[in-house]
Amino acid sequence: MNEISRKGHRQRVKESYLNNFLNGMPDHNILELILFYAIPQKDVKPIAYALINRFGSLENVLKADIKDLTQVDGIGEHAAILLSLFNNVSLRVNQNIAKEKLETYEKMEEYAARMISEYKNEVFLIVSFDNNRNVTNAEIIEGGTVNAVTISKKHVAEVAIRNNASAILISHNHPGGSPKPSAKDINMTRELGIFLRQIGVKLCDHVIVGEGGKTQSLRGDLEYSIYFDDF
Repeated sequence: MNEISRKGHRQRVKESYLNNFLNGMPDHNILELILFYAIPQKDVKPIAYALINRFGSLENVLKADIKDLTQVDGIGEHAAILLSLFNNVSLRVNQNIAKEKLETYEKMEEYAARMISEYKNEVFLIVSFDNNRNVTNAEIIEGGTVNAVTISKKHVAEVAIRNNASAILISHNHPGGSPKPSAKDINMTRELGIFLRQIGVKLCDHVIVGEGGKTQSLRGDLEYSIYFDDF
């Protein structure tokens, strides 16, 4: 019975990820999902809890030294390497992102679509630029109810300031729908542009990504282009 229960639990965790990615998934379940592929023949739930208790958070577990990870009962070198790999791959991705230079608004639009078109839930993307149009950071905000309206102006400004951005590009998706902006999308864009100018940050575009990667640039629409700054 325990074996059946364990297998059922693994399948439920996997299905949760397949249906919703990490949205709503507790940190210990995320660690379990990772450990399934390193420890296939053992109940990993106690190990996941032990990792969080030892290091304090999911983030700290993934940043921990491999030797420290192996001090946790049940974690061998194989599992420790896999856990460590997630954080280091993320760092490499961010380094690669920072090397990108988006010299035209068309490239910015393509970039936004590439970043979020595959998401099945609605997400919000904030891309920070330096004065030379180099991407210094790309932050995706996830959540089952995330939309352009629920993202606060203050949060966007905090991201821009944290990344020392001279300009930002924002984007969100309409999964399974048209990239046509709603009235709320337009109002949020207008208000955000005004807010960012007060702190010396330019808003260069708001790209909406629809089904199949179709995009609409609000900057590219004459009716809304006044909301954006030249960059």
